[in-house]
Amino acid sequence: MKKVLILLFLALIILGLGAVLGAGKYDFSAKSLRGEFALSRLNKPALLYFGYTNCPDVCPATLYLLNNALDELGLDAQIIFISVDKRDSLKACDEYAKYFRADAICVEPKNLEKVAKAYDVKYKIESKNGQISVAHSPYVYALKDTQLITVIENLSQKALKRELLKLK
Repeated sequence: MKKVLILLFLALIILGLGAVLGAGKYDFSAKSLRGEFALSRLNKPALLYFGYTNCPDVCPATLYLLNNALDELGLDAQIIFISVDKRDSLKACDEYAKYFRADAICVEPKNLEKVAKAYDVKYKIESKNGQISVAHSPYVYALKDTQLITVIENLSQKALKRELLKLK
């Protein structure tokens, strides 16, 4: 019995240290058209999506599905769009995000690479024969109080709504 209590105590210490060391891992500061943005100052759940404005299919479909799922669930969450394409201006990016949801915002992190690494976002921009192609992770990151609640990989409407319910 004593061994079990010691192991339980050690496990709690390790979990506590992990929570303390991981605190703030997902928080970041950025520029927005409204001024300085910090995830930690957001007073509602956040849905973070990395993409780019000239994306022909995945980005618009994802933002459209997010908007519909939020409406259907009656969930108040902030859609935050981050462009991985340096050709996207903050203004154009914000207009793009607002096209899908009026209160969505685009933010420009001070250090995109660091923020992308924190979320394990993969992206690659290549130029070939004068054509630029952008590839990126197609996931939605659902956060509450700067804590990552879930990474939404399955973007079917049913799965998306099921995952968004974790934010309530």
